[in-house]
Amino acid sequence: MKILKITIIKLYLLSLFLFSISIGNLYSKTIANQDVKTISLDSLLRGPLMSEIVIKKVNNEEVKLFYIKPIDNKPIKKRTAVVWIHGGGWTGGITETFFPHARYFACRGAVGFCIHYRLVKADGSVMVGDCLADCKSAIRYIREHAAELGIDPNKIIVLGESAGGHLASCLGTIDGFDDPLDNLKASAIPNALVLYNPLSDFTTSVLINRIIGGAALDKKTSPENLIPTKEQIELAKRLSPLYNVHKNQPPTLVLHGLDDTVILPEQSVKFTEAMKKYGNKCELILLPNTTHAFVCANYKSPEDVVIAALLKADKFLISLGLLKGKPTLVISKQPAWKPKGQTK
Repeated sequence: MKILKITIIKLYLLSLFLFSISIGNLYSKTIANQDVKTISLDSLLRGPLMSEIVIKKVNNEEVKLFYIKPIDNKPIKKRTAVVWIHGGGWTGGITETFFPHARYFACRGAVGFCIHYRLVKADGSVMVGDCLADCKSAIRYIREHAAELGIDPNKIIVLGESAGGHLASCLGTIDGFDDPLDNLKASAIPNALVLYNPLSDFTTSVLINRIIGGAALDKKTSPENLIPTKEQIELAKRLSPLYNVHKNQPPTLVLHGLDDTVILPEQSVKFTEAMKKYGNKCELILLPNTTHAFVCANYKSPEDVVIAALLKADKFLISLGLLKGKPTLVISKQPAWKPKGQTK
C-alpha cells in the first residue's frame, strides 16, 4: 500500500511537471511572435511557474518576490519591470492572485513580479506600516539587482488592487516606513503606478480599524474599540496617500468601480484631484456597474471585466513609452471561471 501511494504521488508530480512544460511552450510561442499571436487568460491562470526569491526575513517570516521573465531569447538587458501587490485588507489575500497578470506582462516583454509581504496581525507584531516597509524593500531589491534580473531600474511600474492599491500608492507618495536594514540609498519610488480601487484616506474609512489594530480587528468587536486615539488618527494620515501628495510624483492611472462599497470611489476622485493640483500626471477611470476587486481573476467579476481592466493598464504603459507594440490579451474561448456569487 505504501509503495502504491508513493507511485501515485510520483505520477501526480510528473503530470504537473509535464503540464507546466506544455503551458510554458504555449507561453513561449505567444511571445516569440507577438505581431500575430494573442494569449487568453485561461492559459495564464494555469502557468508557467513563477520563480521565487526570499528578499528578507523578519521574525522568521519571509518576504518574497515571485517573478517571471519573457522567454523570447532576445538580448534585452533593460526591460520594464511590472510589479503587482495583492489586496486582502492588509490582513489577508494571497500573492498568487496576480500571477496570471504578471505572466501577461511577461508576454508583453516585461519582467513580471508579485510581492509577498507580511500581513497585519491582531497582536500588533505586524502593522500596516510593516506591509509598506516590505513593499519598499521589494522595490529596492529589484533596483539593486536590476542587472541580474534584466530590468531597467528606471522603468519599475507598480500595480495594486484594494489594500495592494493603497500600498502601491504609498510607494509613490509616502516617505518613511523603511526597513532600517535596507540600503536606503536605493530608491523605493516606482516610475509609474496603476491603482485599482485603492484606499487613499484611512481617516474617512471604516478600514481605519487596520490602523487601530488589536481588538478593532475582531469582526464582533464592541463599538468603543473602533474609536481611534489622536495618535492613531495621526498615524492614519501618515499612511494615507491623500495627505502625502506633493510635486514630482509618479504618473498614475486610477481605476475605481462606481458600485464599490468597500472603498468608496470618492476616495479616488479626491486623490486624483490632489495629484493634479500639484501638477502630477494622474488619470482617473470610473467604471459604472462595477464593484470591488474587479481586476481579480477567478473571483467576482466576469472574465471580460478583468481583461478590460488589464488592457487599460497596458495602454497606459504604452502611452508612457514603458511597453511597446499592442496588447495581446484576449478573452478565452470558454469562460475561464464562473464569477463567485453568480447563480446562472
